[in-house]
Amino acid sequence: MARADNITQLSTNVEQYSDFLNNFDRHPLTGTLGKTTNEAAVRQSIKNLIFTMRGERLFQPLVGGDITRYLFEPLTQLTAYNISNSIRDTIKYNEKRANLINVAVYPTADQNSVIVNVVFSLINSNEPITLDVVLRRVR
Repeated sequence: MARADNITQLSTNVEQYSDFLNNFDRHPLTGTLGKTTNEAAVRQSIKNLIFTMRGERLFQPLVGGDITRYLFEPLTQLTAYNISNSIRDTIKYNEKRANLINVAVYPTADQNSVIVNVVFSLINSNEPITLDVVLRRVR
């Protein structure tokens, strides 16, 4: 065996971030809780933060996007700005693994939902990652 074989890294896909899956599914082979890693973990976390209402998490009253208060208002430029600003602040203060690049809010044709486009990068990478979230009125 050559010396280079002992030193060479076998895997270039290093796990940097990991979270449990939202549905707590088990891994089919090991039986342990399933997990999501790296880019997918940060995407899942941002999506969870957007859908979380402020005050919903015990002992963390400031965590969450608090978006539902804007969904029943007419989608004007001011409402789109407020949604964008709320999401921007939520990611900035609660997701330290992401560098936020842009948040854009678009109405849908039926005016009953909003598409939020979040562009971010991981703190250890410059590659932009896009996440589209659809916010719908439930009532």
